[in-house]
Amino acid sequence: MHWKTTFTFVVTCGMALLLAGAEPDVPKGPATTQSVEAKGQQLASQGSDALYRGDYAKAIELLQKAIEADPGKTGYRVDLARAYRFAGNDKAAQGVLEAVLKTTPDQIEAGQVLADIYSQQENWKGVVDVIEPLLKYRHDYAAYHVLAQAKYNLGDMEKARKYFEEAIRLNPRSASDHYDLGNIYLAGNFFALAADAYQQALGLGLQTPVLHYKLGSAYFNLRNYFGEIAEVNVKAGQVGTISGDWYIIEPVPGSTERFRCAPAASAVYQVALAIADGIGDRPDIRFLQANIYLNAGRFQQANAMFKAIEPSIAKDDKALFYFYYAQSAFGIGQYDAYLKLLQQAIALDAAAYGATLADAYVKVADQYNQAGDLTNYIKYLSLAVDQSPQNASLHLQLGNAYQDDQQFAKAVTQWKMVLDLEPDHPQRLELFNRIAKSSKLAATQPATKAN
Repeated sequence: MHWKTTFTFVVTCGMALLLAGAEPDVPKGPATTQSVEAKGQQLASQGSDALYRGDYAKAIELLQKAIEADPGKTGYRVDLARAYRFAGNDKAAQGVLEAVLKTTPDQIEAGQVLADIYSQQENWKGVVDVIEPLLKYRHDYAAYHVLAQAKYNLGDMEKARKYFEEAIRLNPRSASDHYDLGNIYLAGNFFALAADAYQQALGLGLQTPVLHYKLGSAYFNLRNYFGEIAEVNVKAGQVGTISGDWYIIEPVPGSTERFRCAPAASAVYQVALAIADGIGDRPDIRFLQANIYLNAGRFQQANAMFKAIEPSIAKDDKALFYFYYAQSAFGIGQYDAYLKLLQQAIALDAAAYGATLADAYVKVADQYNQAGDLTNYIKYLSLAVDQSPQNASLHLQLGNAYQDDQQFAKAVTQWKMVLDLEPDHPQRLELFNRIAKSSKLAATQPATKAN
């Protein structure tokens, strides 16, 4: 009897509670938060799985639900941005990431993904604005690499150099970073550093004709034209070609398979390799090759090279081209051609090359003087004076030449001009004595000689 009564009471009380509309107790506080987090984590995990299975639409749907379940998790938003990117919707990804960084500026992953989007858009300022503030939170290769590229494209070479150097310190195996750093060094005229950077890139497997060309340029500016020339046996060798680690310069006299060769660590080798690898039709690289021979004192070959590429030189480069072409003509003793080519350079760019003509006449004059041709020596010195009439040293040299040719009256005239131009000339007293002596000699000369 007691058991039945108790049972009825429990049922009746339960029914009364239900009929009265009472709600059963629900756990509150931390337990509720835990369930929200758990739901968000579950949805986010499912979204991540879908993402890496390649089901991007499903991933986006699940991650959006995860964010709705737990809006405070910025990591879910970053994953959503990744899903948008894989789905090809960079615009949506960018919007998500920019919103994350507004509320959480130290969210490193969001910054890195957004910087990658900006890089693809070539929004280099955006990359810098996003990544530079994050350096105080994460010191890693990816950040310095993307910053270096951004600064390079913005033309801030000093910052680009700094960031590339740090990127390489963190990841010394990046061939492309060594190459880009080499470009910065080359542009800044740090030729030894450029050559080292390019060599590092080559050692890490980066092999392109342009890389070889730029390394050749660095060596050229270091005056490493032919390197340490060695005699090497090369079967069926051909002058002007690459054979392994050697560039064949010329045959050794009296031998059919022995050649003088330049090593890989030389400008001529690297430029020849660039040409062999497919950029030989570029006038700039042929121009550099000719200049290597010119500066190495191999004037005959240089002159032939300049002549061959003359028709292909761009208008903007012609003045510089003719200036160097002229030097090759001088080197092989073609003095008329030298002056003609130099005058072509001057006609194209008088501001840059006009002042060189007087020196050119003196150079030619000196060559005739060494050959014992006093007539042409005087002729070209006179032309030099015409070009630079207020140059006291030229008047002095011409006066001395006239003295050697026993044209004393003309010598006196030139020496007087020296003293007019430089009253305190270091040879002032000596010139007074010469003038007095030569004036007497001129007075005793026949009129034809004196004039």
